[in-house]
Amino acid sequence: KELMDKKTLANLKIKCIILKHPTIREKMTYAEELDYITGNNERNNFIVNLLVHLPGNTLCLFQLVEKHGKILHDKVKEKINDTPIFFVYGATDATEREDIREIVDREKNSITIASYGTFSTGINIRNINNIVLASPSKSKIRILQSIGRGLRTSSTKNSILVFDIADDISYKERRNFTLTHFTERLNIYNEEQFD
Repeated sequence: KELMDKKTLANLKIKCIILKHPTIREKMTYAEELDYITGNNERNNFIVNLLVHLPGNTLCLFQLVEKHGKILHDKVKEKINDTPIFFVYGATDATEREDIREIVDREKNSITIASYGTFSTGINIRNINNIVLASPSKSKIRILQSIGRGLRTSSTKNSILVFDIADDISYKERRNFTLTHFTERLNIYNEEQFD
């Protein structure tokens, strides 16, 4: 917050989106809930529509490569063909990652779909305008590092918009795991005095 006030870092705005799912009476384990969320076609279509309509360079972060990242990447490619689209995960070699970083830094409109593990640390892309957190996480370090990818300023950018997507699959008094994780992320945002 201090560095944002001093204009050393880009201004940050976080938009929290809670997707309300149909009632599921059975209690799911965390792994079952994650499978349900990442495999939910309506949810994935919502994320893809968000990605293709955001202006500027957008970074979408996911957790599971085959079950989620690949699906999002393929759906985005089906929707648009005039925008550079990149897919980065553990098997993407360092040279290719660096090439993508350089291209995105020059672009005005691109979509990079990347795993948290490959893009939460060690990547310096100054020209990211939007970050979409497509997978739930409660790790303070992962969340702050992921947001940090977009906080760098450049001659063409001084603000970043982050979309935090949460899922409400609660039943009566029982709250689902990923909704609880969202509450923990809200606490992190409040602690850091993020807007």
